[in-house]
Amino acid sequence: MAREVMAWSAHSNGNRVVAVAVMRAAADEEDAAEKLPVTPGPILPAREQLADLLLEQGYPGQASKEFATALANAPGRRGALQGAARAAKLSSHN
Repeated sequence: MAREVMAWSAHSNGNRVVAVAVMRAAADEEDAAEKLPVTPGPILPAREQLADLLLEQGYPGQASKEFATALANAPGRRGALQGAARAAKLSSHN
Protein backbone atom coordinates (compact mmCIF):
# COMPACT_ATOMS: atom_id res chain seq x y z
CA MET A 1 0.00 0.00 0.00
CA ALA A 2 2.94 2.33 0.56
CA ARG A 3 3.73 2.33 -3.17
CA GLU A 4 0.13 3.11 -3.98
CA VAL A 5 0.25 6.15 -1.69
CA MET A 6 3.58 7.19 -3.21
CA ALA A 7 2.10 6.91 -6.71
CA TRP A 8 -0.93 9.06 -5.92
CA SER A 9 1.32 11.57 -4.18
CA ALA A 10 3.58 11.75 -7.23
CA HIS A 11 0.51 12.24 -9.43
CA SER A 12 -0.80 15.07 -7.26
CA ASN A 13 2.63 16.72 -7.45
CA GLY A 14 2.59 16.58 -11.26
CA ASN A 15 5.04 13.68 -11.61
CA ARG A 16 2.82 11.70 -13.96
CA VAL A 17 5.48 9.34 -15.33
CA VAL A 18 6.76 8.49 -11.86
CA ALA A 19 3.19 7.98 -10.63
CA VAL A 20 2.41 5.43 -13.34
CA ALA A 21 5.74 3.62 -12.90
CA VAL A 22 5.33 3.31 -9.12
CA MET A 23 1.68 2.23 -9.38
CA ARG A 24 2.53 -0.32 -12.09
CA ALA A 25 5.24 -1.77 -9.83
CA ALA A 26 2.72 -1.99 -6.98
CA ALA A 27 0.17 -3.69 -9.24
CA ASP A 28 2.71 -6.17 -10.61
CA GLU A 29 3.88 -7.01 -7.10
CA GLU A 30 0.33 -7.48 -5.86
CA ASP A 31 -0.56 -9.67 -8.85
CA ALA A 32 2.48 -11.87 -8.21
CA ALA A 33 1.70 -12.41 -4.52
CA GLU A 34 -0.02 -15.66 -3.71
CA LYS A 35 -3.38 -15.18 -2.05
CA LEU A 36 -4.90 -17.91 0.03
CA PRO A 37 -8.60 -18.54 -0.65
CA VAL A 38 -9.52 -17.79 2.98
CA THR A 39 -7.77 -14.42 3.17
CA PRO A 40 -9.49 -11.26 1.97
CA GLY A 41 -8.17 -9.45 -1.06
CA PRO A 42 -7.13 -5.80 -1.08
CA ILE A 43 -9.85 -3.22 -0.48
CA LEU A 44 -8.86 -1.43 -3.67
CA PRO A 45 -6.53 -3.52 -5.84
CA ALA A 46 -3.42 -1.79 -7.13
CA ARG A 47 -4.23 -2.85 -10.72
CA GLU A 48 -7.58 -1.10 -10.46
CA GLN A 49 -5.84 1.98 -9.03
CA LEU A 50 -3.39 1.91 -11.95
CA ALA A 51 -6.33 1.91 -14.34
CA ASP A 52 -7.95 4.80 -12.45
CA LEU A 53 -4.66 6.71 -12.56
CA LEU A 54 -4.30 6.18 -16.32
CA LEU A 55 -7.90 7.26 -16.83
CA GLU A 56 -7.33 10.40 -14.77
CA GLN A 57 -4.23 11.17 -16.81
CA GLY A 58 -6.20 10.93 -20.06
CA TYR A 59 -5.21 7.48 -21.30
CA PRO A 60 -8.53 5.62 -21.58
CA GLY A 61 -7.16 2.95 -23.94
CA GLN A 62 -4.42 1.96 -21.52
CA ALA A 63 -6.86 2.21 -18.64
CA SER A 64 -9.23 -0.21 -20.40
CA LYS A 65 -6.48 -2.83 -20.60
CA GLU A 66 -5.68 -2.45 -16.89
CA PHE A 67 -9.37 -2.61 -15.92
CA ALA A 68 -9.66 -5.83 -17.95
CA THR A 69 -6.71 -7.31 -16.06
CA ALA A 70 -8.17 -6.13 -12.75
CA LEU A 71 -11.48 -7.80 -13.60
CA ALA A 72 -9.73 -11.02 -14.62
CA ASN A 73 -8.06 -11.06 -11.19
CA ALA A 74 -11.20 -10.05 -9.27
CA PRO A 75 -14.31 -10.60 -11.41
CA GLY A 76 -17.34 -8.44 -10.83
CA ARG A 77 -15.70 -5.65 -8.82
CA ARG A 78 -18.05 -2.70 -9.07
CA GLY A 79 -15.31 -0.07 -9.22
CA ALA A 80 -13.48 -1.89 -12.01
CA LEU A 81 -16.71 -2.44 -13.96
CA GLN A 82 -17.61 1.25 -13.67
CA GLY A 83 -14.08 2.30 -14.55
CA ALA A 84 -14.03 0.01 -17.58
CA ALA A 85 -17.31 1.49 -18.79
CA ARG A 86 -15.98 5.04 -18.29
CA ALA A 87 -12.75 4.18 -20.15
CA ALA A 88 -14.69 2.61 -23.03
CA LYS A 89 -16.90 5.69 -23.32
CA LEU A 90 -13.90 8.03 -23.32
CA SER A 91 -12.05 5.84 -25.84
CA SER A 92 -15.00 6.00 -28.23
CA HIS A 93 -14.90 9.81 -28.15
CA ASN A 94 -11.24 9.95 -29.27
